Amino acid sequence: MDRDIFKSGRYFKISDFLTSHGQLLLRSNKTDEQKVNVDIIFFDTTYIQLTSSLYGIAVRVVDKKRAMDYNSLTSFLKYEHNHLFEIETENGEKYYIAASFVRVFENGLDFNETSLGVLQYKGREKEIASSLGDVSE
Repeated sequence: MDRDIFKSGRYFKISDFLTSHGQLLLRSNKTDEQKVNVDIIFFDTTYIQLTSSLYGIAVRVVDKKRAMDYNSLTSFLKYEHNHLFEIETENGEKYYIAASFVRVFENGLDFNETSLGVLQYKGREKEIASSLGDVSE
């Protein structure tokens, strides 16, 4: 069953990827009007079917049956805690990411700073959404 995780009318770009841990960062940078970045981090990412920039997005967990028939993808998705995420843009385009989970943060990091990492968690102080369950404010 599909489940909505996060929705935003902001502009997002692929900002960083930590290959050793499969962390993918999509960021909507802060501007004069938007005082914080919005960082969407996918963890244990194994499949990415995505354009480099997205405007107005909805992120949801979708039924694994939507996955394309690739051996590596179906092998990853056979495990209970691995998921297929759909990103739908404001104009109806759909993209897919296979990952274990996704978390969304607001932060004030500079343009050249990343919220990805293993031992450091800079920029992850304020979580606003997650596929892991409810986020307490």
